Amino acid sequence: MSDMDFGRGAGATCALHPLRGATGTCARCGNFMCDTCSEGGTSARCPTCRERQGLTFPLHRDNWTVSALWDLCWAAFQREWGMLSLAVLITLGVSGGSQLLVNIGLGIGAAADSPVLIGVLGGAGFLAQLVVQGLVQLGLLRVCFDVLHGGRADLARLFSQMHKVIPYLLTLLLIFAIVVVPMILLGGLGFLVVLGTGLSADAARGEWLNALGPVLGVVALLSVVLLFPLFYVLLPLYFVQPELAYEEVPPSPVTVLRRCWELARGQRLAMVGVGLITALVMIGGLIACCVGLIPAMGLSQLLVAGMYLALRPRSDEGSDPLPG
Repeated sequence: MSDMDFGRGAGATCALHPLRGATGTCARCGNFMCDTCSEGGTSARCPTCRERQGLTFPLHRDNWTVSALWDLCWAAFQREWGMLSLAVLITLGVSGGSQLLVNIGLGIGAAADSPVLIGVLGGAGFLAQLVVQGLVQLGLLRVCFDVLHGGRADLARLFSQMHKVIPYLLTLLLIFAIVVVPMILLGGLGFLVVLGTGLSADAARGEWLNALGPVLGVVALLSVVLLFPLFYVLLPLYFVQPELAYEEVPPSPVTVLRRCWELARGQRLAMVGVGLITALVMIGGLIACCVGLIPAMGLSQLLVAGMYLALRPRSDEGSDPLPG
């Protein structure tokens, strides 16, 4: 039986999770595996065999540190830096190509001198660009997962996430609904407050300085008051793309956001630390005559993928809630 010959256990149950139906068999020991044990269908070996062969990610929620994550990702980067850099170049090329298509669509609309056509082609192009860039980014994370699990950087994996277009769009739509819409409503409320206080009348009479001062003061106060709550709420969204990329069959958008919130629970300061390191890596790559920016992006993606792997539940832990 080859490594990729999973088999199917019709009516069988998982050896590690007896309450779950089997979706395949381990290519090494032959035990039945559920979707969790096969890492969403991406692993041909069960967790026990992966542990014996050293194929599991060594860091987990209870033992990971920013320093240990850096050491692990740096070692993986040194081993596969060339292919990771090429994967980043392909990702940037696809993003640039999608932007070119958007510009072509806008040019066609402008040549036809049709505002409606410009709007339709521009909107469709923007949506297509968003989807293509997002799905290729998921593919880049999938490549990073493979490298961190001890495998090679397979460039074909960059385009392995195209079947997730609907879950990806639905997740973005949900994020827009729960994050962007409330902020728009808050801005509208602030505008109504301005109208109610008569500041707009001052502006209408040309007294812009008198009208602008209080408005800026209110905006500054709201920014300070809402900064930390927004930071606390939005930081878990850092894991949305890794969560979508890791699962072969992505969960529902609500489940994705719930898992991201659980992953970030009690880990926000460490996440900020990893974010600062990735920023420093990118700055270092930019300083290196911009040539180092490509490998720096690959290393940054490894750090994001590694942090996700360290914080996600292990296959043998079942589906119990994450600790706080």
